[in-house]
Amino acid sequence: MSESDTGTCGPCGGTGFVILEEGGAKRARPCGCRRVAHGRPAGAPEFLQAARIPRRYHDCEFENFDVYPGPHQLSLQGAKTRAIRFVEEYPLNDRGLLLMGPPGVGKTHLGVATLRGLALQKGVACLFCDVQDLLRQLQATFDRQSGMSELDLLQPVLETEVVLLDDLGGRQFSAWVEETLSHIVTTRYNESRSTIVTTNYMDEPKEKRDPSLKQRIGPRICSRLQEMCQFITLQAEDARVTIKRADFHRLPDRGERPRENA
Repeated sequence: MSESDTGTCGPCGGTGFVILEEGGAKRARPCGCRRVAHGRPAGAPEFLQAARIPRRYHDCEFENFDVYPGPHQLSLQGAKTRAIRFVEEYPLNDRGLLLMGPPGVGKTHLGVATLRGLALQKGVACLFCDVQDLLRQLQATFDRQSGMSELDLLQPVLETEVVLLDDLGGRQFSAWVEETLSHIVTTRYNESRSTIVTTNYMDEPKEKRDPSLKQRIGPRICSRLQEMCQFITLQAEDARVTIKRADFHRLPDRGERPRENA
């Protein structure tokens, strides 16, 4: 039976990717058929709109992910290297990324940069999902006047090829939160869809009083994510505080300290 009879692309066998040998390593490159089938974005503006990237993160790329010199340089560089490798190897390696660390270390920046690389280099359909916003919208569907259904909200999160779940664990744990997150994670796992996750909660917190990721999302989801994702820890100072401190020191000396914003 010929290719025209089966409807299957000859070069890629219907996978959407052609496997090439580069420097002794296998790399996947998008097949020409993928552009047609998946509606590959033509450039960054189309990607930002299609993936629903918030305006604050429109400029997030690997090139401008800052790796500050100091004690945490290796942690940041290691996380960046692994994210770049994930883009290069996808879909040969479809095990996603779970980026954990304190606020302000660049987890969301790195997650969005990964989506950008997948979309622009390989034509992968990607989606940014703020977990807290999604949960709030799902609760609003309980109101019959909301105009949105649970299916309307969840379908893109469940079915998009690669999804970034941003700020997982930020919502206070409850049976409903666990059930909702479990449905999302398990569905994506069963369909072999790659997932990128960011969270402020650690697998093993340094301070005993701090909740662990498992306590914030439940043991079932945490166990499933261990199978689905590479766990990557980012250790660094809060970049927002560092930048604010640097800006303060650059202010001209007018004999008084600048007033903080209310």
